[in-house]
Parts: sequence; C-alpha cells; structure tokens
Amino acid sequence: MRKIILLLILLSTIQNSYCQEILNNQSVVDMFELGFEEQTIIDKIESTNSDFDTSIEALKSLKQSGLTPSLLSVMIKASKSRFTAITEKQKKALPPKPNDTEFYWEDGKGELVKVSFLLNIGRDFTMDESELAGFTHMIMTQAKMELKVPSSFRPASLIVRKRLKQDKYLTKNNNTEYVIQLGSSGTNSYGGVVDGITLLGINPKLITLDKTEDDILQEQNANDFKFSKVYMDGKSIKMSGKITIQKDFLLMDYETGATSPPIPIKEKDILGVNHWKVESNISIIEYNANETKYNTDGGVLIFVSMGQKMIYPLSR
Repeated sequence: MRKIILLLILLSTIQNSYCQEILNNQSVVDMFELGFEEQTIIDKIESTNSDFDTSIEALKSLKQSGLTPSLLSVMIKASKSRFTAITEKQKKALPPKPNDTEFYWEDGKGELVKVSFLLNIGRDFTMDESELAGFTHMIMTQAKMELKVPSSFRPASLIVRKRLKQDKYLTKNNNTEYVIQLGSSGTNSYGGVVDGITLLGINPKLITLDKTEDDILQEQNANDFKFSKVYMDGKSIKMSGKITIQKDFLLMDYETGATSPPIPIKEKDILGVNHWKVESNISIIEYNANETKYNTDGGVLIFVSMGQKMIYPLSR
C-alpha cells in the first residue's frame, strides 16, 4: 500500500508541475520580441502566475531588451503581489481544497508546516470543500491526541482515497468505501521520533464533474495499455494496472482502485516514431513504443520526479 501511495504522490507532483504555467523574465522578453502589443503582455502578466526577478540588475537587463516602463512596473507589482500572497498563505493554517496539492497546518507546538495533499476518489468526481475540511480537522485531532507527547505532532501528508483490503486492520470504522489517510511523525513512549499513519473510514458525498466535448473525444481516441510491474530505481515491484494515453493527457489506474490525476502531455517533444518526451522544471515523462528490453509489445513509459525514476513496461 505504501508503494502505491508513494507513486500517486509522485504522479500528482508531476501533474501539478505541468499544469501550472509560470511566467518569468524571459517569458515577457520573448512575448515582447515576438511583437505582442503592450496591453496584451500586461493582460497575460495579470492573469498568470509569475516568478519575476525584479532586482536592479534584472530590471537593467529588461530595460536594455527594450521593455517599456509600463511593462517593468506591472512586473514589479506582480512580484510584490506574489510575495504578499505567499506570506499571507503561510500565516494561516487552513484545510485543503479539493484541487490543492499542499496546505499549511499547525504542528503540536503551534508552528505551521507544509502538508502534501492528494484527493484520489476518481477523476470523474470531487467532494464538497466544507466536508473535506471537517474530515481534515477530525483526523488531525485524532492523530495528535493519540501521541504520548501531543506537542511532538508533525503532519506530513494527507490523502483521501478508496479503501484497500489492508485498511481493515488499520481503521476503526470498516463500513466505508473511502478512507482519509494522514502521514505524520511524533514522539513515542520511549522518547524516540517515529513516523506513523492514521486512517479514518469516511463516506464522502461525491460530486460528479461535467465532461466537455473535448474530454469525450479524447476518451474515444485513447490508447490503453496494461502493466504488471514497475521498476523504481532499478528494483522490480509487483504492481498491476492500466495506463491510458490520450492526445493531451495521460491517465493511470491501479488494480487496487487507486487512480492518478490527469497528467498533461500536450507539449510533447517528438524523438521518433511513437517516441516522445515531456519535460518540466522538476519532472520528465517519456514514452517509447519501440523499447523491447522488457519483452512487452507496448513499449515503456518512464517517469522521473523528486529523485525517483519509475519504468512501466507496457502491454496491449
């Protein structure tokens, strides 16, 4: 179970890294040199996440590239707003929203820590924000109070997912279809710091997501593959499921019922026939249908993220 959850967290990180477009100094220079109108560039800056370098040296370089005072001013304001937003977010301990990948929560000493989050209830569903908040408060409180030293409580990861067979030994309520799982650390009765997992059985009210015509078309034209093992850093792990490659997205479904978020693959670099790669600043996805090393007829899918390399031999 831990291996599947690790994979889902890694895949969620990959998905998030490709979904978030972030403008930087070079992005604005490129738009300017391509001849975009000044107002168009300003609108793009104001409507997109950014990570601008507005130091004196950087502004000097931008001015030498021809950027107008108005553009420089908007970039400075965007940089200030981002800093303020990040600072404000870090001041508050708030439960996650369904689409979040991380949130901040207080540890046992009242200090804020970042907690990773994954809502894994199926790609066609989401859940109510207030209900998710209630489950979050409930499991955080339980995990903290079960510690010998509650002040040592430190949450690390939170996942909402379908129930697995193994969960019946870990939850107090087994008559539920879903569980909320908290990974945290704390001090045991011997004074040592240990990592632990807390599970609660839950029955969330699922909200069906509407599908667009493009979503339906991509599903109809998708290529489905199966896998029965995964290689993580060279070690074989017995794990089975299905990988679906659509035009713009990649989907993963495990035999246990767990699913990955849709991973964007629209911006592919074509390396050959049925061979492509998608890269972000922290992740790499590569599909090669011509790889025969693993004696399968569907090639391989490779993920590299967070220092982990995962290879999926695929069959049709």
